[in-house]
Amino acid sequence: DTPELKKSHKGKDPKLGLPAKGFLKSVLSKANAVLWVDPKNKTGNYGRLLAVLEVKGLNINLALIKRGHSYFNTRYAWPDGFKTYALAEAYAFEKRLGIWSYRKSRKRYLLRLREEGKTVYSTRNPYFVSKIQNAEVIDLSKYNGRFVRVQGKIKKIQQLRKGAQLIFLKHKRMKKGLPVISFENQRNWLGLQKIRKGDLLQIEGFATLYKKKQWQIKLHRAVLLN
Repeated sequence: DTPELKKSHKGKDPKLGLPAKGFLKSVLSKANAVLWVDPKNKTGNYGRLLAVLEVKGLNINLALIKRGHSYFNTRYAWPDGFKTYALAEAYAFEKRLGIWSYRKSRKRYLLRLREEGKTVYSTRNPYFVSKIQNAEVIDLSKYNGRFVRVQGKIKKIQQLRKGAQLIFLKHKRMKKGLPVISFENQRNWLGLQKIRKGDLLQIEGFATLYKKKQWQIKLHRAVLLN
């Protein structure tokens, strides 16, 4: 996700967007590009094609992030590649490259990304959790307020008001299961409309304490692994 050249809800940032455009033009002028598309995740929110762009064996998506021309939008690295892209972004952040190069820019992008929950941006950041946890044994109290990544099988699904659902994953110590709160628009976008008991899910979201009584995961992303 590179800086915007034109006005948008994210703001306009040609000072940092033009170097990203220049890098792309330079690379694409040298050879033909190959597009790698996930058939299960072809388009984004605005109907635009999602792909990994490769030129002469170079992953251009990864190169943009590692050079600081883009941040890592974690929604599009599932289930593979998370750690590779996260470490590339951490490298650019810690070396102060591109969008991370000066204080005002760093502050603006960190605030935006923290609000959108899309990035890890540094290995020292408390939200950097690359290891996938087993849903049956995870202790959410150790991850309060952090992103967690878990894999587990659905034990049951409970319908709530206004299209919300509690998806319970099998857990050895929680009688009902590990609760994951989700909403209808999320499930539609993630292609989870037809999930059912026994399905294997990989989930990422915030570990939260609901009403000071029940630990649960607030869904951010998910993928069906059946």
